[in-house]
Amino acid sequence: MSETLPAPLPPTDAEGGLVFAVHLPGVAAELGEQRLDWAAITPASPVARAAAAAAGAPPLWINLDRMCERARRWIRESAGLDPTIADGLLENLTRPRVQDAADGMLVILRGVNLNPGAEPDELISMRMWLDPARIITLRQHRFRTLADLRIAAESGRAPATTGGMLARIAAGLASRIGPSVDNLEDLLDEVEAEMLEREDEVPGARGRLAEIRRQAISLRRHLLPQRQAMQELANFEHPVLDRGDRAAMRTAAEQVARAVDSLEEIRDRAAVTQDELRARHESRVGRTLYLLTLVATIALPLGIITGLLGINVGGIPLAESPWGFAVVCGVLAAIVVGEVVLFRRMRML
Repeated sequence: MSETLPAPLPPTDAEGGLVFAVHLPGVAAELGEQRLDWAAITPASPVARAAAAAAGAPPLWINLDRMCERARRWIRESAGLDPTIADGLLENLTRPRVQDAADGMLVILRGVNLNPGAEPDELISMRMWLDPARIITLRQHRFRTLADLRIAAESGRAPATTGGMLARIAAGLASRIGPSVDNLEDLLDEVEAEMLEREDEVPGARGRLAEIRRQAISLRRHLLPQRQAMQELANFEHPVLDRGDRAAMRTAAEQVARAVDSLEEIRDRAAVTQDELRARHESRVGRTLYLLTLVATIALPLGIITGLLGINVGGIPLAESPWGFAVVCGVLAAIVVGEVVLFRRMRML
Protein backbone atom coordinates (compact mmCIF):
# COMPACT_ATOMS: atom_id res chain seq x y z
CA MET A 1 0.00 0.00 0.00
CA SER A 2 1.38 3.40 -0.93
CA GLU A 3 2.12 5.87 1.87
CA THR A 4 -0.40 8.67 2.30
CA LEU A 5 1.32 12.04 2.04
CA PRO A 6 0.26 14.83 4.42
CA ALA A 7 -1.98 17.46 2.91
CA PRO A 8 -0.03 20.71 2.46
CA LEU A 9 -1.21 23.93 3.97
CA PRO A 10 -2.91 26.30 1.53
CA PRO A 11 -0.97 29.11 -0.17
CA THR A 12 0.18 31.93 2.05
CA ASP A 13 -0.94 35.52 2.00
CA ALA A 14 2.52 36.94 2.61
CA GLU A 15 1.83 39.82 0.25
CA GLY A 16 -1.05 40.88 2.52
CA GLY A 17 0.95 40.35 5.73
CA LEU A 18 -0.68 37.03 6.71
CA VAL A 19 2.06 34.47 6.17
CA PHE A 20 -0.17 31.60 7.32
CA ALA A 21 -2.67 30.66 10.01
CA VAL A 22 -3.52 27.16 11.24
CA HIS A 23 -5.43 25.56 14.10
CA LEU A 24 -3.14 23.61 16.40
CA PRO A 25 -1.87 20.92 16.34
CA GLY A 26 -2.11 21.46 12.62
CA VAL A 27 -3.74 19.91 9.59
CA ALA A 28 -4.49 16.21 9.87
CA ALA A 29 -3.25 14.42 6.78
CA GLU A 30 -6.63 12.87 6.01
CA LEU A 31 -8.71 16.00 6.64
CA GLY A 32 -6.96 19.03 5.22
CA GLU A 33 -8.06 22.56 6.11
CA GLN A 34 -9.47 25.47 4.22
CA ARG A 35 -7.31 28.51 4.01
CA LEU A 36 -7.73 30.85 6.97
CA ASP A 37 -7.99 34.46 5.86
CA TRP A 38 -8.11 37.75 7.71
CA ALA A 39 -11.82 37.37 8.51
CA ALA A 40 -11.23 33.91 9.99
CA ILE A 41 -8.46 35.03 12.33
CA THR A 42 -10.07 38.27 13.55
CA PRO A 43 -10.94 37.41 17.16
CA ALA A 44 -14.05 37.84 19.18
CA SER A 45 -13.92 39.48 22.59
CA PRO A 46 -11.40 38.23 25.16
CA VAL A 47 -14.25 36.69 27.16
CA ALA A 48 -15.49 34.78 24.10
CA ARG A 49 -11.94 33.57 23.33
CA ALA A 50 -11.46 32.36 26.89
CA ALA A 51 -14.80 30.55 26.80
CA ALA A 52 -13.93 28.88 23.50
CA ALA A 53 -10.59 27.72 24.88
CA ALA A 54 -12.26 26.37 28.00
CA ALA A 55 -14.74 24.48 25.82
CA GLY A 56 -11.87 22.69 24.06
CA ALA A 57 -11.70 24.69 20.83
CA PRO A 58 -8.28 24.24 19.18
CA PRO A 59 -5.96 27.22 19.60
CA LEU A 60 -4.95 29.23 16.54
CA TRP A 61 -1.42 29.93 15.32
CA ILE A 62 -1.15 33.15 13.33
CA ASN A 63 2.15 34.07 11.67
CA LEU A 64 2.40 37.63 10.33
CA ASP A 65 4.92 39.68 8.38
CA ARG A 66 5.79 42.53 10.72
CA MET A 67 6.92 44.80 7.90
CA CYS A 68 3.56 44.68 6.09
CA GLU A 69 1.32 47.63 6.81
CA ARG A 70 -1.82 45.53 6.74
CA ALA A 71 -0.43 43.20 9.39
CA ARG A 72 0.63 46.15 11.54
CA ARG A 73 -2.81 47.71 11.25
CA TRP A 74 -4.45 44.38 12.14
CA ILE A 75 -2.31 44.10 15.27
CA ARG A 76 -3.25 47.60 16.38
CA GLU A 77 -6.92 47.65 15.43
CA SER A 78 -8.35 44.17 14.99
CA ALA A 79 -6.34 41.74 17.11
CA GLY A 80 -8.03 42.72 20.36
CA LEU A 81 -4.71 43.51 22.04
CA ASP A 82 -3.95 46.14 24.62
CA PRO A 83 -2.20 49.14 22.98
CA THR A 84 0.94 48.62 25.05
CA ILE A 85 1.12 44.99 23.91
CA ALA A 86 0.59 46.03 20.28
CA ASP A 87 3.37 48.61 20.59
CA GLY A 88 5.67 45.97 22.08
CA LEU A 89 5.02 43.62 19.16
CA LEU A 90 5.65 46.29 16.52
CA GLU A 91 8.46 48.40 17.93
CA ASN A 92 11.69 48.38 15.95
CA LEU A 93 14.31 48.04 18.69
CA THR A 94 13.66 45.22 21.12
CA ARG A 95 15.50 43.00 23.54
CA PRO A 96 14.42 39.60 24.87
CA ARG A 97 11.81 40.00 27.58
CA VAL A 98 8.57 38.66 29.02
CA GLN A 99 5.60 40.89 29.80
CA ASP A 100 2.60 39.55 31.66
CA ALA A 101 -0.86 40.78 30.72
CA ALA A 102 -4.39 40.21 31.98
CA ASP A 103 -5.29 37.53 29.41
CA GLY A 104 -1.92 36.42 28.05
CA MET A 105 1.74 37.28 27.73
CA LEU A 106 4.10 39.11 25.39
CA VAL A 107 7.34 37.22 24.70
CA ILE A 108 10.28 38.51 22.67
CA LEU A 109 13.20 36.18 21.97
CA ARG A 110 16.12 36.22 19.56
CA GLY A 111 17.52 33.66 17.17
CA VAL A 112 20.58 33.36 14.95
CA ASN A 113 19.98 34.77 11.48
CA LEU A 114 20.60 31.80 9.17
CA ASN A 115 19.36 33.57 6.04
CA PRO A 116 21.82 33.94 3.12
CA GLY A 117 24.11 36.96 3.43
CA ALA A 118 23.62 37.35 7.19
CA GLU A 119 26.54 38.06 9.52
CA PRO A 120 27.65 35.10 11.67
CA ASP A 121 26.87 36.97 14.89
CA GLU A 122 23.58 38.52 13.75
CA LEU A 123 20.57 37.80 15.94
CA ILE A 124 17.01 38.66 14.91
CA SER A 125 13.92 39.12 17.04
CA MET A 126 10.99 36.75 17.36
CA ARG A 127 7.91 38.55 18.75
CA MET A 128 5.00 36.54 20.14
CA TRP A 129 1.67 37.05 21.85
CA LEU A 130 0.19 34.07 23.67
CA ASP A 131 -3.14 33.44 25.30
CA PRO A 132 -4.98 30.14 25.78
CA ALA A 133 -6.81 30.52 22.45
CA ARG A 134 -4.05 31.68 20.08
CA ILE A 135 -0.39 32.41 19.51
CA ILE A 136 0.57 35.29 17.24
CA THR A 137 4.11 35.33 15.87
CA LEU A 138 5.61 38.24 13.97
CA ARG A 139 8.74 38.03 11.94
CA GLN A 140 10.76 40.36 9.77
CA HIS A 141 13.15 37.67 8.55
CA ARG A 142 12.58 33.99 7.90
CA PHE A 143 13.14 31.67 10.88
CA ARG A 144 14.18 28.06 10.46
CA THR A 145 12.43 27.25 13.73
CA LEU A 146 9.08 28.53 12.45
CA ALA A 147 9.65 26.75 9.13
CA ASP A 148 10.18 23.45 10.98
CA LEU A 149 7.06 24.00 13.08
CA ARG A 150 5.03 24.78 9.99
CA ILE A 151 6.17 21.50 8.43
CA ALA A 152 5.04 19.77 11.63
CA ALA A 153 1.68 21.55 11.38
CA GLU A 154 1.24 20.37 7.80
CA SER A 155 1.03 16.81 9.13
CA GLY A 156 -0.82 17.57 12.36
CA ARG A 157 2.26 17.10 14.58
CA ALA A 158 2.63 20.61 15.98
CA PRO A 159 2.08 21.19 19.72
CA ALA A 160 -1.59 21.32 20.63
CA THR A 161 -1.30 24.26 23.05
CA THR A 162 0.09 27.76 22.79
CA GLY A 163 2.40 27.08 25.73
CA GLY A 164 3.72 24.00 23.93
CA MET A 165 4.33 26.13 20.84
CA LEU A 166 6.31 28.64 22.90
CA ALA A 167 8.40 25.84 24.40
CA ARG A 168 9.14 24.37 20.95
CA ILE A 169 10.06 27.79 19.55
CA ALA A 170 12.37 28.51 22.49
CA ALA A 171 14.01 25.09 22.15
CA GLY A 172 14.51 25.61 18.41
CA LEU A 173 16.07 29.03 18.88
CA ALA A 174 18.38 27.72 21.62
CA SER A 175 19.50 24.69 19.61
CA ARG A 176 20.54 26.85 16.66
CA ILE A 177 22.79 29.03 18.79
CA GLY A 178 25.15 26.11 19.49
CA PRO A 179 26.55 25.72 15.94
CA SER A 180 27.45 29.43 15.80
CA VAL A 181 29.37 29.12 19.07
CA ASP A 182 31.03 25.88 17.91
CA ASN A 183 32.13 27.60 14.70
CA LEU A 184 33.87 30.35 16.70
CA GLU A 185 35.61 27.70 18.82
CA ASP A 186 36.82 25.89 15.69
CA LEU A 187 38.20 29.13 14.22
CA LEU A 188 40.01 29.90 17.46
CA ASP A 189 41.41 26.36 17.64
CA GLU A 190 42.84 26.77 14.13
CA VAL A 191 44.66 29.97 15.08
CA GLU A 192 46.04 28.43 18.28
CA ALA A 193 47.21 25.34 16.38
CA GLU A 194 49.06 27.51 13.86
CA MET A 195 50.74 29.39 16.68
CA LEU A 196 51.94 26.13 18.25
CA GLU A 197 53.46 25.07 14.93
CA ARG A 198 55.33 28.36 14.41
CA GLU A 199 57.52 30.31 16.77
CA ASP A 200 57.23 33.60 14.94
CA GLU A 201 54.14 35.55 13.93
CA VAL A 202 51.27 33.80 12.12
CA PRO A 203 50.22 35.71 8.98
CA GLY A 204 46.73 37.15 9.31
CA ALA A 205 46.26 35.81 12.83
CA ARG A 206 45.68 39.18 14.45
CA GLY A 207 42.84 40.03 12.08
CA ARG A 208 41.18 36.64 12.56
CA LEU A 209 41.49 36.87 16.33
CA ALA A 210 39.99 40.34 16.35
CA GLU A 211 37.00 39.11 14.32
CA ILE A 212 36.52 36.05 16.56
CA ARG A 213 36.62 38.20 19.66
CA ARG A 214 34.22 40.76 18.16
CA GLN A 215 31.70 38.07 17.25
CA ALA A 216 31.97 36.42 20.67
CA ILE A 217 31.40 39.72 22.46
CA SER A 218 28.47 40.60 20.21
CA LEU A 219 26.75 37.22 20.62
CA ARG A 220 27.25 37.22 24.37
CA ARG A 221 25.85 40.73 24.72
CA HIS A 222 22.67 39.70 22.91
CA LEU A 223 22.31 36.31 24.59
CA LEU A 224 22.51 37.54 28.17
CA PRO A 225 18.98 39.02 28.11
CA GLN A 226 17.83 35.92 26.19
CA ARG A 227 19.03 33.71 29.03
CA GLN A 228 17.30 35.92 31.56
CA ALA A 229 14.01 35.88 29.62
CA MET A 230 14.06 32.09 29.26
CA GLN A 231 14.86 31.62 32.94
CA GLU A 232 11.95 33.89 33.78
CA LEU A 233 9.64 31.81 31.57
CA ALA A 234 10.89 28.61 33.22
CA ASN A 235 9.73 29.94 36.60
CA PHE A 236 6.66 31.78 35.31
CA GLU A 237 3.35 30.68 36.80
CA HIS A 238 0.85 31.43 34.04
CA PRO A 239 -2.25 29.63 32.69
CA VAL A 240 -0.63 29.42 29.24
CA LEU A 241 2.32 27.38 30.55
CA ASP A 242 1.96 23.99 32.17
CA ARG A 243 4.64 22.09 34.06
CA GLY A 244 5.98 20.38 30.94
CA ASP A 245 6.25 23.70 29.11
CA ARG A 246 8.20 25.23 31.98
CA ALA A 247 10.51 22.21 32.08
CA ALA A 248 11.19 22.60 28.36
CA MET A 249 11.85 26.32 28.88
CA ARG A 250 14.29 25.44 31.66
CA THR A 251 16.18 23.14 29.29
CA ALA A 252 16.32 25.85 26.63
CA ALA A 253 17.54 28.37 29.21
CA GLU A 254 20.33 25.99 30.22
CA GLN A 255 21.38 25.65 26.57
CA VAL A 256 21.58 29.42 26.23
CA ALA A 257 23.48 29.65 29.54
CA ARG A 258 26.04 27.12 28.29
CA ALA A 259 26.40 29.11 25.07
CA VAL A 260 27.01 32.30 27.08
CA ASP A 261 29.66 30.52 29.19
CA SER A 262 31.34 29.21 26.04
CA LEU A 263 31.36 32.70 24.54
CA GLU A 264 33.02 34.06 27.67
CA GLU A 265 35.68 31.37 27.37
CA ILE A 266 36.20 32.13 23.67
CA ARG A 267 36.52 35.83 24.43
CA ASP A 268 39.12 35.20 27.14
CA ARG A 269 41.05 32.68 25.03
CA ALA A 270 41.12 35.11 22.12
CA ALA A 271 42.41 37.85 24.42
CA VAL A 272 45.20 35.58 25.72
CA THR A 273 46.12 34.54 22.18
CA GLN A 274 46.19 38.17 21.09
CA ASP A 275 48.54 38.94 23.98
CA GLU A 276 50.82 36.09 22.86
CA LEU A 277 50.84 37.42 19.31
CA ARG A 278 51.61 40.91 20.59
CA ALA A 279 54.48 39.54 22.69
CA ARG A 280 55.90 37.70 19.68
CA HIS A 281 55.65 40.84 17.58
CA GLU A 282 57.33 42.97 20.23
CA SER A 283 60.08 40.34 20.62
CA ARG A 284 60.67 40.35 16.88
CA VAL A 285 60.81 44.14 16.79
CA GLY A 286 63.16 44.12 19.77
CA ARG A 287 65.55 41.67 18.08
CA THR A 288 65.53 43.77 14.93
CA LEU A 289 66.28 46.98 16.85
CA TYR A 290 69.03 45.23 18.79
CA LEU A 291 70.67 44.02 15.56
CA LEU A 292 70.45 47.48 14.05
CA THR A 293 72.02 48.93 17.19
CA LEU A 294 74.95 46.51 16.96
CA VAL A 295 75.49 47.31 13.29
CA ALA A 296 75.38 51.04 14.02
CA THR A 297 77.81 50.60 16.93
CA ILE A 298 80.29 48.67 14.74
CA ALA A 299 80.00 51.16 11.89
CA LEU A 300 80.37 54.26 14.05
CA PRO A 301 84.22 54.25 14.46
CA LEU A 302 84.62 53.23 10.82
CA GLY A 303 82.56 56.22 9.75
CA ILE A 304 84.60 58.54 11.93
CA ILE A 305 87.89 57.33 10.47
CA THR A 306 86.73 57.44 6.85
CA GLY A 307 85.22 60.87 7.44
CA LEU A 308 88.52 62.24 8.74
CA LEU A 309 90.47 60.77 5.85
CA GLY A 310 88.06 62.29 3.37
CA ILE A 311 88.51 65.94 4.33
CA ASN A 312 90.23 68.12 1.72
CA VAL A 313 93.11 69.54 3.79
CA GLY A 314 96.78 68.92 3.76
CA GLY A 315 98.58 66.44 6.01
CA ILE A 316 96.36 63.39 5.41
CA PRO A 317 98.45 60.33 6.49
CA LEU A 318 99.58 58.00 3.68
CA ALA A 319 98.16 60.37 1.04
CA GLU A 320 101.27 59.96 -1.12
CA SER A 321 101.93 56.30 -0.33
CA PRO A 322 100.98 53.64 -2.92
CA TRP A 323 100.07 51.35 0.01
CA GLY A 324 97.90 53.89 1.75
CA PHE A 325 94.53 52.46 0.68
CA ALA A 326 95.51 48.91 1.66
CA VAL A 327 96.78 50.08 5.04
CA VAL A 328 93.57 51.99 5.79
CA CYS A 329 91.43 48.97 4.78
CA GLY A 330 93.50 46.72 7.04
CA VAL A 331 93.11 49.10 9.97
CA LEU A 332 89.33 49.24 9.45
CA ALA A 333 89.14 45.44 9.26
CA ALA A 334 91.17 45.13 12.46
CA ILE A 335 88.81 47.54 14.21
CA VAL A 336 85.75 45.47 13.11
CA VAL A 337 87.38 42.24 14.36
CA GLY A 338 88.25 43.90 17.66
CA GLU A 339 84.70 45.14 18.12
CA VAL A 340 83.24 41.70 17.40
CA VAL A 341 85.60 40.08 19.94
CA LEU A 342 84.70 42.73 22.51
CA PHE A 343 80.94 42.27 21.97
CA ARG A 344 81.26 38.52 22.32
CA ARG A 345 83.13 38.85 25.61
CA MET A 346 80.36 41.20 26.78
CA ARG A 347 77.77 38.61 25.65
CA MET A 348 76.20 41.09 23.30
CA LEU A 349 76.60 38.72 20.32
